Amino acid sequence: MMILTRLDAWLGMNLFHPPIILLCQLTRQTQYAMYRALWFFACCHATYYAKDDGWGWAAFLWLWTIITFISAAFTPDVPTQSFGLFRFFVWSMLVIDLIGIASGGALHSLAIRNLIILFAEYAATIKAIPPRRKRERRTSAKEARA
Repeated sequence: MMILTRLDAWLGMNLFHPPIILLCQLTRQTQYAMYRALWFFACCHATYYAKDDGWGWAAFLWLWTIITFISAAFTPDVPTQSFGLFRFFVWSMLVIDLIGIASGGALHSLAIRNLIILFAEYAATIKAIPPRRKRERRTSAKEARA
């Protein structure tokens, strides 16, 4: 189990955290707001692709989408936690989808949704967003002085 924990931490730090931090810096949002926005986006994605799965499932997904929208709109910066067991479950589903794609299958919407959910869950694991470094502007006057 220690190997899975270390692998999860390494994947989060090297694959998921850099783009999430950059997106948080560019949009000036917290990691928790990004977590809720990505979950809302995943719910919208699931609702769009569930049009042929029956009215009960579609109603559940619409309700879930509305709840995540309200959460993202009214409590975006409330701290939240991500659970490693849930990330392991989503990773397992993504690996199964990727094996199917590698064996000649088509890319399913579930694989894309699992990737969105992983980005959301890893956003919740970020402790603090570092400030963005400002690049020094090059001007012709500065170069002329040197």
